[in-house]
Amino acid sequence: MGDNTLNQVTDTPLSQQHITQHTQVAPSRLAAAGLSASIMLLKRTLMPFEHVQRHRHSWGQVIYASQGVLSVITPAGRYIVPPEQAVWVPPFVDHEVIALSQVQLSSLYLDDTQIGGFPPSCTCLNVKPVLQLLLQEANALMRSEAGLIDPNFKDSVIRLLMVIRDFMVLAPKVALDLPYPKDKKLLRITEALLADPSEQRTLVDWQREVGASARTLARLFKQQTGLSYSQWLQRLRLQVAIQMLSRGESVLTTALSLGYASGSAFGYMFRQLMGVAPSQYLLAQSTLPKIQCQKYKDKQPQIKSNVASDRRRSIKVQ
Repeated sequence: MGDNTLNQVTDTPLSQQHITQHTQVAPSRLAAAGLSASIMLLKRTLMPFEHVQRHRHSWGQVIYASQGVLSVITPAGRYIVPPEQAVWVPPFVDHEVIALSQVQLSSLYLDDTQIGGFPPSCTCLNVKPVLQLLLQEANALMRSEAGLIDPNFKDSVIRLLMVIRDFMVLAPKVALDLPYPKDKKLLRITEALLADPSEQRTLVDWQREVGASARTLARLFKQQTGLSYSQWLQRLRLQVAIQMLSRGESVLTTALSLGYASGSAFGYMFRQLMGVAPSQYLLAQSTLPKIQCQKYKDKQPQIKSNVASDRRRSIKVQ
């Protein structure tokens, strides 16, 4: 096995606003202890807006929530992760995790002998129902959050984890990441969009505010994020829509909050990017296999402030 080390990054202070919105929690005990096998599974419950502090480790990690929605932040961008997706984080990549609702977290830890076939950079993966059920079964065989396995089932669990690993390698990639630009002019624009995803201004409108032509801004957006301005804004709105729908907001309320004139216009965007209508997405969410967890009731902060604070945190990571 490779070097079992974890580094918790603490050199970047949090803003006061970020502290009031999120409860800081340390990385898991398993992450802190290091791997005792080439492949291990962590199970952990996170309450709404608990924030696993930024850290890195020498092993790869697949981050998956069987229940709830996660925000996974890296220096390159942000992922909003509903239960039918997972995020692959390669070794030595800074990352932090924020629970946007109560979350049942499963993390597959892989040392350097087990990461063959995974992408070289962070990637969002589609977790099909069969894989969700395999993860549910593996979680049921874990004795604690520290990754301990019932000795009576150890060999069987290791084989099951290897099957899960193979399924993850084959899982289709999903374009749910929101890549961040580095240019200061673009950052001014993206900061405003993150603060208000219903923003209707075009690059022609922005050119007067940031001091660059619309053509230059369009070229920089594509060059630094791989997306056009309109595609970036659509993906941001999709991320926020997933959060809102997952916490019980109606399709129409979500559409109007994001600046769409009607539910049908929003539904068209959602189908284009997700492959299903919002109503079908909600139905699929209600039929996903669930791992038992305690109920948690709390009034959640406004979605716009969460999106903006995630972005402010990610800038500091960079």
